[in-house]
Amino acid sequence: MINKEPTIKDVARLANVGITTVSRVLNNSGKVHEKTREKILRIIEEIGYVPNMNARFLSSKRSYSLSFVAPDVGTKFFGIMYTEMEKRLSLNNYRLIYFPLIDDFSLQMIKRKTDIIYHTDAVFLASIPVKNIFKDKIPTKKLILMDSKDERFDSVYVDNYKIGQMAAKYLLKNSDKNTEFYLITFKEFKNEFNSGVFEKRGQGFIDTIGKEKVKVFYGDLRWNGGYKACEKLFKTKKEKKIAVFTISDIIGYGAKIFFDKNEYIPNKDYNLISTDDLPQSKIIGLTTIRQPIAMMAKQACELFFSHLNGRKEVENIELESKLIKRES
Repeated sequence: MINKEPTIKDVARLANVGITTVSRVLNNSGKVHEKTREKILRIIEEIGYVPNMNARFLSSKRSYSLSFVAPDVGTKFFGIMYTEMEKRLSLNNYRLIYFPLIDDFSLQMIKRKTDIIYHTDAVFLASIPVKNIFKDKIPTKKLILMDSKDERFDSVYVDNYKIGQMAAKYLLKNSDKNTEFYLITFKEFKNEFNSGVFEKRGQGFIDTIGKEKVKVFYGDLRWNGGYKACEKLFKTKKEKKIAVFTISDIIGYGAKIFFDKNEYIPNKDYNLISTDDLPQSKIIGLTTIRQPIAMMAKQACELFFSHLNGRKEVENIELESKLIKRES
């Protein structure tokens, strides 16, 4: 005897409802009583029914899948962003598929309008400079930008130049006339991947402090990158107070560990500020500028749903960053 795959008719029969009601539950559309919804979902789970995605697409013109493209799958920043989006989108039966843009091959692929990322209902692009990548060859699929801005597409972003200014003002407020200022940054590669985020933060910092007063040092964008940078910069304890802006919490984490290990006293020997407010920053007492990652994810999802509801005009939403004062 051949075991047949369960169908939507089987679900409807076992739940004692019509096929239309099952379809409404699957598509999260239309009014269905909560007890009926729970019963249908329980039966789907029990019999192992898997919706036919091709049929679903033909009936609704949607795949109920979305693409999320980001430069680095291993960065905590994008991990938080993805998790927040997945939570929100799943409430509407959407799956978010992560496509890490990690090499030139993947970059060249997304330039093609036939690439797999465009087989979903929309594409979210995080920290990716679309002006460099697409230029005049704009994909027909709905694009939503996160942590970057382009007037042609919906976007949610922060002003990274302002972040640099905010860091500078904090350190200036806590400095004296003999304080030495340092910028520990990461040298972004000059290619189509380069979003210029770190460069903008650094420029805002330098312009506010004064170019002649800031010593710039390049470190690795790793958890120990700031530690190694500080080992080279501060081989011996300085008599003057030092004020340090690290371009990212990933670098700032190592810098804070260095100062703690070498018994630098916050506000007396040094002040340190970073950017992002990743979870590790709170643990070690790192003063930082909070990026509104969760709000960025929320706004991007809302842009997608308003697009589904018929919005035609492009929206560019600038979010504000926030200074989070801690021990450093």
